[in-house]
Amino acid sequence: MVRTKTGMVRRGWVLGSAGLPLAVLAALWFVAVRDRPDADAAAVLAAAALLTGLVAVRQIVASRRHARLRRHLDDSVHALRRSTAREQVLGDLGTALLTARTADEVHGLAVRAAGELITGCPAARAAIITTAPDDPDAFLVAEAAGVDATAVAGQRLPAGAVPTELLLRLAGGEVLSVPDLAGLAGHAGPVETGVDPAGLDRREHRPLTLLPLVNGERFFGVLSVSSGAELPAGLRKPLDALRTQVALALDSVALSAELTRRAMHDPLTGLANRALLRDRLTVALARAKRSGRPVGVLLLDLAGVQSINDTYGPDAGDEMLKVAADRLRAGVRTEDLVGRLGDDEFVVIAEDLRSARDAVVIAERIVSSLDQGVRYRRHQLRTPASLGIALSHSQTTGPDELLRLADAAMRAAKRDGGGRYHLHGAADGASAR
Repeated sequence: MVRTKTGMVRRGWVLGSAGLPLAVLAALWFVAVRDRPDADAAAVLAAAALLTGLVAVRQIVASRRHARLRRHLDDSVHALRRSTAREQVLGDLGTALLTARTADEVHGLAVRAAGELITGCPAARAAIITTAPDDPDAFLVAEAAGVDATAVAGQRLPAGAVPTELLLRLAGGEVLSVPDLAGLAGHAGPVETGVDPAGLDRREHRPLTLLPLVNGERFFGVLSVSSGAELPAGLRKPLDALRTQVALALDSVALSAELTRRAMHDPLTGLANRALLRDRLTVALARAKRSGRPVGVLLLDLAGVQSINDTYGPDAGDEMLKVAADRLRAGVRTEDLVGRLGDDEFVVIAEDLRSARDAVVIAERIVSSLDQGVRYRRHQLRTPASLGIALSHSQTTGPDELLRLADAAMRAAKRDGGGRYHLHGAADGASAR
């Protein structure tokens, strides 16, 4: 309707512009008919008609040129608005990423921003694909936005689903664009039937862009963008800027997590260090007051580590400590925390115990496993443990007191000959095994 009215206005303007020459033509014709012969009148009339036609043509050409200029101006304004909107999306994303503390938060922000960038594209979809947390060879669609996003998010891609050559190119930072999933064969060899490396239905035929999230040597996954048609050329630059922002944010999150892990874990064994143990024990004691179920602290000392260091060297001692850490992890419950206090002392924090018997069962498994020999080169080495158990109770004031009680029980077990455990509060020798 708007175009029709506009056209009518423009045509009216053209005809109106030609009205003056027509009026002049009519006046000349009237004078010629009245005062001159017919031949002269006809000549004047022809000249006037030619003049009027030239003016009309000129006005039509000018009108069309004006329309083209107006369309060009409208396109430029729309392009500027799109560019401004995309810059706003990237700016908002950069601000939000500053407060992101986990990879999941970054993934969510990334797909939402990518979804806003591709708004207007038919059947548009954006997805983040990362390695599965429980299997580094498998892939997982961590987040998705756009058409069928809920069906795509959470899809798991088994190990071997993505061709090795394709992974190498993506890990190298290469952006891949293919006409559809079948086009991946031209980039990385045949794609296994039924396997969808972009979290898409293989029956769909849609252009696909894979933007790797890479920072330096670190590969954090892929941002997959697709739609029912080719993505506009103007989208490539903002999508590239987005993936750079996201890769930097993921690198920052990973670095923070690594620094935190190092600050809270023993570098040799990977067990919790003194700071983390104290923090977890404080929280466990607070929960125990609400639940009424005691917390058990099992403190143990390995015998013979120093002798092994002196006889076979520090590498042998370190190996024994790592073996002990592995056996401790295997001997406790999933919810228990194992830590190293330093040198040859270790701690287990066991929450939600029903009785002292639960702690004793854990202690028996630990003492038995650590009493077994370890083959080091051609030598059979042993590091038997002396273990003390202390349970939280109403008189326990805090983590330091509970650790002190466990230490006293451990010394009692050591006095009884080592390779055994002792429960604090029991008579000397009564609970040692």
